[in-house]
Amino acid sequence: MINFADISSAYNVLLPVINKTPLLSSRTFNEMTDNEVYFKAENFQRIGAFKFRGAYNKIASLTDAERKSGVIAHSSGNHGQGVALASKIFGIKATIVMPHNSVKSKVEATKGYGANVIFCGLSTDDREKTTQELIDKHGYTLIHPYDDEKLIAGQGTVGLEIFQEIKELDYLFVPIGGGGLISGCAIAAKHYCPSTKVIGVETEGANDCYQSFRAKRLIKLSSVNTIADGMRTLSVGKRNFEIIMKHVDDVITIKDEDIYSMMRFFFERMKILVEPTGAVAPTAIMKNILGLQGKKVCAVISGGNVDMTFFKQLL
Repeated sequence: MINFADISSAYNVLLPVINKTPLLSSRTFNEMTDNEVYFKAENFQRIGAFKFRGAYNKIASLTDAERKSGVIAHSSGNHGQGVALASKIFGIKATIVMPHNSVKSKVEATKGYGANVIFCGLSTDDREKTTQELIDKHGYTLIHPYDDEKLIAGQGTVGLEIFQEIKELDYLFVPIGGGGLISGCAIAAKHYCPSTKVIGVETEGANDCYQSFRAKRLIKLSSVNTIADGMRTLSVGKRNFEIIMKHVDDVITIKDEDIYSMMRFFFERMKILVEPTGAVAPTAIMKNILGLQGKKVCAVISGGNVDMTFFKQLL
């Protein structure tokens, strides 16, 4: 299991290339929720999401032989973009396997960074099967989207930056897809402020970690149904689940329909674009799922890559 030293080392690797994203706040939102709330705005990260951190840290750790063979990743969008951009920086070939219903803007951005995009079926099983077939055929090096120590350490730098600015927090809310972001952030949070309650947030239609956390064993869903495309994994990774069980205090769920009002608040009141998955953790605070009052809390906005057709319908 990785520790904070791994996250600190990753940060030194990432410093020359990442954006140190801001912590945003809204007096209106504080009044609405009766809490002191901060948003870690990873929608301002390169590629528009936190995923660049982990992808770059992983690729930076590869041997010359691994890089020469080219890398491959499976992704609904943001991880693919992160791997594509990191590969471009290192001058290596990248192939990204994406479900055929991926957000068009994410597909185009991934191609724009120079990656070769291969489409597959909708489930994570479909992605993994297609990816493995390509690895067997071409010898590519896998850059896993969440179940990898170097990747987790890179994502954990989000938490490191939060606690560089805010020394103490009562609660930290983090969205859960495959579990890479919350794994790294939980390790960082417990290092800086052990009393901070780390809360994972999923949507009801993709609640694999919610179920797993309560059962204390890894549960894999047969299917998911959510507008948060970054949460369409059927289960969190094995490494991720071990870290979650050790460092995360609770996992909760929110309704898909509540994401819309959170996205709209970000756009109208804070003038920022946030994708559905990026709005999941803030939604848990807006709906006050835990009944908090007078607390100092932070939620991670994981990304801002919104499909414009979807956003037009939302408005």
